[in-house]
Amino acid sequence: MTNPTPAAGLPSRSGVRRSGDHYQDLIAWGAALRVIQSHNQITQLEIEINGAGNVDDVVLRRPTLGHRYTQVKWATTTASTINDGYLTDRPLRGKSVLEKLYNSYQILRDDDHPPTLELLSNRVLDPDDPLLHRVDGRTELLTPFARLATPDSAAGLQIIAWAEHVGVSRADLLDLLDHLQFRTGMTVASERDRAQVLMLAAGLCHDETALDVGISAAAGWIRDGKRVLTVRDIHDEIDALRLRADKPRSILLIQAIDYDPHPEDAAETLNWVGLYQGDSPMTRTQPADPASWAAMACDLSNAVSRLKAFGAQDILVRGALRQATFFLAGAQLAHVTGKTVSYVQQGVLWSSNTPRTPVPPSDVTRTTIGAGNGLAVAIGIAVDPTVAVTQHLRSQSIAVAELVVFLPKDGAHDQAVNSPGAAVAYAQEIRNSIRLELECRPAERIHLYLAGPGGLALLLGHRWNRLAPTTVYEHLGPGRGYVPAFVVEA
Repeated sequence: MTNPTPAAGLPSRSGVRRSGDHYQDLIAWGAALRVIQSHNQITQLEIEINGAGNVDDVVLRRPTLGHRYTQVKWATTTASTINDGYLTDRPLRGKSVLEKLYNSYQILRDDDHPPTLELLSNRVLDPDDPLLHRVDGRTELLTPFARLATPDSAAGLQIIAWAEHVGVSRADLLDLLDHLQFRTGMTVASERDRAQVLMLAAGLCHDETALDVGISAAAGWIRDGKRVLTVRDIHDEIDALRLRADKPRSILLIQAIDYDPHPEDAAETLNWVGLYQGDSPMTRTQPADPASWAAMACDLSNAVSRLKAFGAQDILVRGALRQATFFLAGAQLAHVTGKTVSYVQQGVLWSSNTPRTPVPPSDVTRTTIGAGNGLAVAIGIAVDPTVAVTQHLRSQSIAVAELVVFLPKDGAHDQAVNSPGAAVAYAQEIRNSIRLELECRPAERIHLYLAGPGGLALLLGHRWNRLAPTTVYEHLGPGRGYVPAFVVEA
């Protein structure tokens, strides 16, 4: 991503309108990229169509799942919030946003294939609103919370007020809320990032210039009255724009320590956030129940099997996850199975099939533990974990003879791996060095500790074969030690 240029001044009315149009064009281009994904059930994209009420900005047709209708709302400043007033204020001689949404739902409702309505905006939900601040982060719905709110609570009273505002019963309003997603906080920057990842997954050029070409194409559809686009139409447009660059990739989304704003983008989606202790990504380091580690590994294995079943060979891993989970994902998508894995590391694609860039051999340090015949291995790319790992091994009486630590030649730091090719080389070099360790001193088990970029952990797991059964540990934070996470048979 390039850095945005600061605005020259306050926007004019036409400037606000054009910014809103650009935002809608960006959302439409992202939707077009969804349509061409392999193995989805979307048949076509429709833009500003008739007959969809006020949720007609972007429509994805999904005959077997229920169609998805999106109303796009732009605000010049993201400090503008969505709250009770935003939804219920009526303009002169007009209806409120909530009334328009309810009327649209009445037009579109289908008991056999219920529609999904989206209110998509760069605005955020008002944290002080008694009802809207309880939108579920997993589903982006107000239910079931709204259904469970007691009539005399602040949220319950607001539901009653909304029903009276629309002129329907509480039950009818709740029916709308069962199908209305609040997709908020979708900034231009985040949506551009998302579109670039979708372009990458589709095998397209995905730099800033290519993205702007795609957004301009979407603007042209609207300007020229092209309201319906099939899969073939979108592919033809891509060919005309000369955007193709690579083979398509399937997205595997792992929501480990935080929710992803676009889980619908993935061919396979895993959601483990609720299993973790902590109420923020920074504090989610381990699940509340240790048995969840095995359950998560099983979930991932099943997702990989489903990807294999429909022929996915090139996998783009996405999501908020920690070192041990990155490693497990790479191991389950192993290089020996013929798969390619990729991850966008700070805006740069790190892929297992990137040609290696030679790196200096790692410095290797050794610490005698003398407590068994296992081997402890620590990969200290970003920081040197020797002291922390040694304390953990001794305090927990881990059955290892020795701790072997791999460090970059110029010391551990957060810029030690400076390119995708270097990441591939480090993964190969470290794996080969551990194989040599095992040749010299066989071990029944490897105990693995990782401190470095997530993309490197993924690539290392991807090439982790012909070694020994491996327990990979998760770091709990400074001074808090480690916990055994996953077991990889290698």
